[in-house]
Amino acid sequence: MAPVGNGGFPEPPAGERVRVVRCAHDACGAETRVRLPERLPARVVRRVVCAGCGRTFDPERAEDAGGEAVAAAPRRPSWLARPPGKVWRVITIPIAALAVVATLLVVRDVTDNATTTQPVTPDEPTGTDEARVVTEPTYTLALPPEWRQVDPPAGASFAAESSDGAGEATLWIERSPGLGFAAFERRSLARLRDLAGSAEVAERSPGPAAEQTVVRLTAGAPGERRYEVTLRAAGAYRYFLSTALEPGASPIAREGVSMVQGSFLPSRE
Repeated sequence: MAPVGNGGFPEPPAGERVRVVRCAHDACGAETRVRLPERLPARVVRRVVCAGCGRTFDPERAEDAGGEAVAAAPRRPSWLARPPGKVWRVITIPIAALAVVATLLVVRDVTDNATTTQPVTPDEPTGTDEARVVTEPTYTLALPPEWRQVDPPAGASFAAESSDGAGEATLWIERSPGLGFAAFERRSLARLRDLAGSAEVAERSPGPAAEQTVVRLTAGAPGERRYEVTLRAAGAYRYFLSTALEPGASPIAREGVSMVQGSFLPSRE
């Protein structure tokens, strides 16, 4: 298996100060260094792709490499003229909530039990309620503060809404091992057009395989209900995570949508 850059983690956004974390792989003796946004502690690093043997492992020791944190070097923008590192950028979320999201992005501790919801304690208070981790065998995501789970519609696996009803999130999971990602994207665009009357690809982050590919769709004109859909794949499963915001939605709703979308992680069973 070929090694993957940065331990399999996305590169921090260009210009952002970074933390370098050392992860020792006892099985092969190699050391992998992972670059993270500086605000994240070393302890959040899990499921590293070894720079030596290319295998995925859970490091027993994830330690700061030491030295002064430096800004990530500027990189050439993608074909969408946006710099990479989108997975780290959830700029509308307060720093405390961002710590929760970023932790979930790198911690892939998915159990084989039924759904569990666990409190998450960020570095600072996030409001009257805590963000919580919703864990299933096939996915993990954050339930934002002042959001609640609700009964999902027929065929969906998860649904939640903000306390004021201005934001909502719904996750559909389909087991389709023969469905290529390009075909899945085309079908999802048609599905969103049926739902919202329009749809477009807002951002595409291709990876070497379908599981490393992320596509984001959007729909809705200014002043109308706004939809955002994240498309992911893991093994035989295809994921369609849809969020919606009412016009003039509150910060609770807007920040909650960003947290759900930014924290969502699919996982093989």
